[in-house]
Amino acid sequence: MPPVVTDLLTDDEFALFRTLIYDEAGIALRPERRAFLASRVRSRLQACGLRSPYQYYRLLNDGSQGKEELLHFLDLLTINETSFFRNAPQFELLRTRVLPEVVDRKARNGEAALRIWSAGCATGEEPYSLAMTVAEQHPGGRGITPRIYASDISLTALEYAQRGVYPETKVQGVPAPLRQRHFQQRDGGYAVREDLKGLIVFDYHNLKHENGLTGLDIIFCRNVMIYFDEAEQRRLVDKFHRALGPQGYVFLGHAESFQGFGSAFRFLYVNNGIAYQKVA
Repeated sequence: MPPVVTDLLTDDEFALFRTLIYDEAGIALRPERRAFLASRVRSRLQACGLRSPYQYYRLLNDGSQGKEELLHFLDLLTINETSFFRNAPQFELLRTRVLPEVVDRKARNGEAALRIWSAGCATGEEPYSLAMTVAEQHPGGRGITPRIYASDISLTALEYAQRGVYPETKVQGVPAPLRQRHFQQRDGGYAVREDLKGLIVFDYHNLKHENGLTGLDIIFCRNVMIYFDEAEQRRLVDKFHRALGPQGYVFLGHAESFQGFGSAFRFLYVNNGIAYQKVA
């Protein structure tokens, strides 16, 4: 018989888990998210055979046994809501202005690498959309090799992304010519072709920590900053500034902004598409 656990967290328990999550992932859980957190704790209590939230909290803080469980727990806190070519004006801005500018600059300077980071890539729709957009520009014809780094804190989402197989309902947002070129029909769904997969490196990454990426040309980090408080947002802005090469670009979610974080980035707005360019 499974152990019986309570549905709610006490004030002290909520404070403990809230601090742990902030310290480990930079996510600032608001008080109204208490029921959400309690449901996630409850599911892991049952999976681990524990009776109380405090027992589970102690497990998460156990350096030897708790490391893997902490990954499972943080995984449950993410909401992997995404789609192919989500926020079409941003991808139009990328396709018509940002990519041509970056590729032209690299070709003039004799640079051979185009580097893009999809930070918080969820189940992969965003990096595959980026790869399709880049592939359609044919940078290889100008001696430029693209590489897309796709990272997320959710191991479950990363495994799904690496498989690259999506139900038909998911790929309806992909224009028919791109779907024909970059997908193969399989078992009632669509699988990403291997040549497109080859442009992407998937990897686990917690944005609270450094990942060593530098000299990037473009960063997509959408609907991630909304989970952080102002201190963590400032730290993330600084991280992106360090990671980008000269005149690099950042694309954020529609509810996110660099406004109020200094003058290190220039605001770019074209036909409802928004991006931020690093000031040289």
